[in-house]
Amino acid sequence: MNISNQTFLSDGRRVVATEATIEEYLFFENANEEKHEFHDGSIITLYSDYEYIPAETERKIVRTGATVEEYLAFENASEERHEFHNGDIIAMPGNTGYHEHLMFKIMFAIGKHIAAPEYWIFGSNLKTMIPTYNRYVYPDVTIVRGEAQYNDAGKRELLNPTVILEILSPSTAEFDLTDKFEYYRSIPSLEEVAFFDQQRPSVRLFRRNAHGRWEIIEIENGVIEFASVQANISLAEIYPPNR
Repeated sequence: MNISNQTFLSDGRRVVATEATIEEYLFFENANEEKHEFHDGSIITLYSDYEYIPAETERKIVRTGATVEEYLAFENASEERHEFHNGDIIAMPGNTGYHEHLMFKIMFAIGKHIAAPEYWIFGSNLKTMIPTYNRYVYPDVTIVRGEAQYNDAGKRELLNPTVILEILSPSTAEFDLTDKFEYYRSIPSLEEVAFFDQQRPSVRLFRRNAHGRWEIIEIENGVIEFASVQANISLAEIYPPNR
């Protein structure tokens, strides 16, 4: 039986051992206060290490062929959040409790290093406008270096993010890492984008270099360096110790 506490399933449960026999599983289970299941040699926690809420619902198109003006009127009158993708109004999936917890810890960790008026940090209720692709999106966390610029008098449509942070969810990860990342790269002011894994302590950090090209930045010793806003945070500050 091989003990391994670093592998997580998509639903947040942890694989604590592999290549176990039924006898080893039963001995392990009877000696353990926590409940586990046995799946073809793998011993898996019955519940997530963190109080887990099922993954966010899928993104749903609620209207097609809309103009920007129609979208903004619809969104400002709605209690739910929607993104605008070149004529499509798309309902945003509701976040899980763990997603919200991670977002708060990320904002708190970075917030210790930056302060207004030099920097501004925003949560997931502020839209970012992406003119090149005719889109309005809601990043999980947005940081602006200097004065925030808006497309509207109500300051609901941000134009100049410096850093965008996204927490990858099972239902949105593929879209965030492909199409949405492409949209983000078209924003002239944007210098860094980071994607935080929701299931394990892992981050993908991308930075625009001096030639305007995007490159992936290696995370050394578990420390994430946001050079554009002069803030360093550690994975240990964000993720629970058992992740």
